[in-house]
Amino acid sequence: MSAPFPGYTLGFVQSMLTEQSGRASGWFKDLELRSMFQPAFSLPHKKAVGFDANLRDEGEDGGIVAPEAKFGPVDNFSETCLLDLLGVTVHVHNFASSRKSKNLLFLNLHPEVFLDFGHNAQFVTALFAHYRIPKHRMVLDIPCYLLKLERLDAAIDAYRALGCLISIDDLGVENADFDSVMRTGPDIVKIDHSVVAGAVANDSVRKTLLHAVSLLHEMGTLVLLKGVESTAEALLAIETDADFASGSYFGPLVEDVDQFDEPGGVLDNLWNTYKENREPGRAHEAESRAALDEHTLYSSHIKKLRSASPADIHRYRDQRRPFIAAIQRAGALMETGTGFEAACADFLKLDGAIRCFLLGGDGGQIGPELPGVAPPAPQRANFSDLIERMDGDWSRRDFFRRAMREPAVVQVTRRYRSLAGYAHCVTFSIATTVDGKPVVICGDVDWSTHASIH
Repeated sequence: MSAPFPGYTLGFVQSMLTEQSGRASGWFKDLELRSMFQPAFSLPHKKAVGFDANLRDEGEDGGIVAPEAKFGPVDNFSETCLLDLLGVTVHVHNFASSRKSKNLLFLNLHPEVFLDFGHNAQFVTALFAHYRIPKHRMVLDIPCYLLKLERLDAAIDAYRALGCLISIDDLGVENADFDSVMRTGPDIVKIDHSVVAGAVANDSVRKTLLHAVSLLHEMGTLVLLKGVESTAEALLAIETDADFASGSYFGPLVEDVDQFDEPGGVLDNLWNTYKENREPGRAHEAESRAALDEHTLYSSHIKKLRSASPADIHRYRDQRRPFIAAIQRAGALMETGTGFEAACADFLKLDGAIRCFLLGGDGGQIGPELPGVAPPAPQRANFSDLIERMDGDWSRRDFFRRAMREPAVVQVTRRYRSLAGYAHCVTFSIATTVDGKPVVICGDVDWSTHASIH
C-alpha cells in the first residue's frame, strides 16, 4: 500500500460525474460507472425497505462490478480510494434524486477505505449533507472477514457517530464467529446466498440456518437473506423468520429507483403459499424450533446473557408481573366485548410500554397499533417508519405462534431487536376470541427501562 494521502474533497469527486436525464455516472480512466439498485424487502411488511447499490461498468462488457473484482488487493491506495468514493457518490447522487429516497440505501466501501475513517468519514459527512439524505438511512456494509481486525471497532464507532447504520455482509453460518458479530453490534446481518441455497437442498443446513437466525435476533440484530432466486428459497426466508430478503425472485435490478414498482402481489402470494403448504411439515418444523434452545450455542456472550443469579431472576419475574397482568386483563375484556383500545389502556400506561397491536388468527395485523402513553424513544433505526403498510404478517414470530398454541396463556419473548428500532424489545401476547374468532393481543415493552435480565 502506498503512503497515506490527505483525502479527497466532495467537490473534486463530483467533478468526475456527468449527468444525463437526471442520472449521474462517474468516469474513472476509460470506465463509465453507473448505479444499479437491488431492492431489499421487509418480509413481515411485504414491502421494500431499502435498496442495495451496485456499480455497473460500462467499459468492456457492461456487467455488474463485483466488489472482489473491482476492489481486490490494494496496490495503490490513493487510486483505490478515489474509485471507491466516486462509486459511492454516483449511488448517493442517483438515490437522492429519486422520490423514494426515504428508504434505506446499502453502500459498500472498500475495506481499506472504510478503515481509513480519519479521512473518509469526513467525506461521507459532506456527501450526505450535500444531498440532504438523513444519515440514519445509510447502511454501510462490512465484509464478514473483517470482524477479527482490532482496528475495525474504531472505524465502526466513527461511522456510527455520524448516524450511519452498520451491516455485516456475506455471513456464513457453519463456522461463523458470532462472538465477533455480537461485539460489533451490527444493525443488520446479511446471510450469503450460498447458505440459503444449501439450506434448501440440505436439511442439516436448514436447521443450522434456523438456529442462526434465532440466535442473531437474540443478539439484537436484524437478518437479511441475500440472493433469493426461487420460490423454495423465498419460502425458506419466511420459515427462518428472517426480517428482510433480496434477490432476483422479487424482481430485477433497476437503474432508477423511481422505476421500481412494489411487487405486492408476489409477496402476498408467497405468504399464502407458505401457509397453505406448511401444515404437512408443521411437526417437523416445530421439532426443529424446539431443539434450538438445546442446541450448542455458538456465542459465549449469549451464554452470559442467559446466566443470572437467583436474585436477578426473582427481580426480573417481579418486573414482568404488571405487564402479564395487564395483557391478561386485555384478553379477558376483549372476549367479553370490550373494544381493543379500552382493553389495552392499562398496559399502555405502564413504564416502558411501546405499543399494543392486534393480530388475526392467521397472523395478519388488524387495524393500526396503539402507542404507549409515554413510549420510550427508539434507540436504533425505526424500519417500520419507512414502510407505509399496516397489513403486515407476523405469523412467523414467536409471540404469535406460542400464543396460538396456548390460548388464554400469556407468552413472553426473550428480548430482541424490533423492526421499530428498539434494541431490547420484549413482547407480551395472549390469544383470545372475539365474536368466536381467534385473535392475538400483543404488547411491546422497551426492556432497557427495566432490568438487564432477559
